[in-house]
Amino acid sequence: MNEDTKTFIEKLERKYGNVIVVSAGSSLKFCFVAEGKADIYPRFGPTMEWDTAAGHAIVEAAGGKVITYLSGGEIIYNKQILKNAFFYVANDRQFSYI
Repeated sequence: MNEDTKTFIEKLERKYGNVIVVSAGSSLKFCFVAEGKADIYPRFGPTMEWDTAAGHAIVEAAGGKVITYLSGGEIIYNKQILKNAFFYVANDRQFSYI
């Protein structure tokens, strides 16, 4: 967990109270959000398009979104540079977390 993630969690805690952090692989975290077992998955570390595409498809099929942290728009694929911006994954009820 890097400092950006810790800061993000602290922001959520100030707004919503206790936050439970789950240690699991990135793909599982996408699935937890899609399934409704997790509200949000922040990712403030480097990822590439191929790391997120399948999880993104699963979350989107379940009604969720993968949102870039700085722009607030969804992750875009097939870019010139395949590295993703920092993002968070949220189900349809949690888009306003930030």
